[in-house]
Amino acid sequence: MTDYTPLHLDWPGCLNVRDLGGLPLTGGGAVRERVLVRSDSPSFLTDDGVAAATAYGLSRIIDLRRPDEIEQEPSRLAGLPAHMHLPVQAPGDPVEGPWVHLYAGLLDRRPELFARAVGAVADAPEGPVLVHCAAGKDRTGLVVALALSLVGADVDALADDYEITNQRLAPRYAEPDERDVVAGREVPPTRHVILGALEHLRTRHGSIEAYLARGGLTPGHVRALRTRLLERD
Repeated sequence: MTDYTPLHLDWPGCLNVRDLGGLPLTGGGAVRERVLVRSDSPSFLTDDGVAAATAYGLSRIIDLRRPDEIEQEPSRLAGLPAHMHLPVQAPGDPVEGPWVHLYAGLLDRRPELFARAVGAVADAPEGPVLVHCAAGKDRTGLVVALALSLVGADVDALADDYEITNQRLAPRYAEPDERDVVAGREVPPTRHVILGALEHLRTRHGSIEAYLARGGLTPGHVRALRTRLLERD
């Protein structure tokens, strides 16, 4: 555990919106504020929530959901020029359980899609980048953890941030999702899940950067990501 205190954003309708500024780095320093935001789906936003999100000055909005999810619950920010649809799953991809294996399967199957999402954070125009899926927990958690790992985020702080999502979503998901029960997944997942996913990549690929490079992330992307996310002197 760390002393990291997240910057929760009040975007009415969404429960799980936070600016990752202030998240500590290994060896000192922190992630800059107003550069990387994570959230649950903007489909939940009220009119006031849309106004709050728009006023935050988002330079890019990365929707990680599958096309069928978007069709069922369209994003209320989809009409903005900054919006991009970059799913990290392909049609027909299976879903495994329990959670650690689910994450490993997602990552191993689609390195090019995860690299594309991280690259979209790196090469966005100046301003906050929003990354979201449906709950802002699993796919968002992975993409955010990959990006932050590349810039040297403290691993315990990453796990703290991951666990915060469970607290934020508790009012919406008071009961376990039936699909989780059927799949035998733990409900809710805890910090060891994101730590296990990152360790899986290090064990299998040597490093997170090597894994993303396999998917097409370039050294230029990594440099741009560090310039974007790291606090400046």
